[in-house]
Amino acid sequence: MASLAVPLSQRPLSERAFVAMNRRAADAGRAPIVRLDEDIEALDAATGSRRRSKDALRQLGRDGRVRRVRRGVYLLETPTGSTSASLLPLIDAITPRPYLVTAGSALVEFSLSDQHFFRTVVLTPRRLDNWAWQGEEVRYAVVAPERIWGLYTPNGPSIAVPERAILDCLANPQWGVSVPQAAEALDRGLPRPGQPGRIDVLNLARATERYGSAAVARRLGYLVDLLRGSAIAEPFLELRGGSHKHVLLGSSGPDQGTSSPRWGLRINVDPDALVAHRIIG
Repeated sequence: MASLAVPLSQRPLSERAFVAMNRRAADAGRAPIVRLDEDIEALDAATGSRRRSKDALRQLGRDGRVRRVRRGVYLLETPTGSTSASLLPLIDAITPRPYLVTAGSALVEFSLSDQHFFRTVVLTPRRLDNWAWQGEEVRYAVVAPERIWGLYTPNGPSIAVPERAILDCLANPQWGVSVPQAAEALDRGLPRPGQPGRIDVLNLARATERYGSAAVARRLGYLVDLLRGSAIAEPFLELRGGSHKHVLLGSSGPDQGTSSPRWGLRINVDPDALVAHRIIG
């Protein structure tokens, strides 16, 4: 009895293109994500020409089998119309290395925050266009290549270690993480008596020294002092810098509030807000 299966060579053009893109994405280790700059030749081989490849893509788009993420990047849908791709693998497929996902999204990955941050900040040494996916904004921040450090994952999406993510939050409030949210992440990560933590204080101090910002060192030292006591915060004292001008705890807030001579800070964020998470969970 003859097989009822139709050979791939006899299937519609869009179907041949869909199979070819799935195979190519799988071979590249990024299924179900297609990058035309890398995959177009495999697609042309399946369709017979560049023009037919473009026709097949348009048809697959109309059929709902591929979804455009941004120019040159597509997501392959399952037969049920769903996809297993999440934002971080998309970032990894789209963004040239080196790069670093930091701030709120990195904190969430380490379960140091249960907030939903609609902006994912990605450090990169080159200027790239921001993009959005399903209501999530991906914002690229250009930094010098030597500023891309603190990588947690050697393979897969490049995510910042918690120490680096917290430093970036305290240095860049425009990236969407408030001082109370950074304090909560720090509180979750630091060890407690009899309980190991994800953030080692000495590693945090070394990362702060490498970060090279006396203002951030003061903010972080104050928070560690508030959350774990002055003895635990001791390593940050020598990182405060020599300036006698006070620094704002919340750099985007008003220049008002009590001062902390120990840390050279103006406490312009309600201290109760910094520990409110302990009460409300």
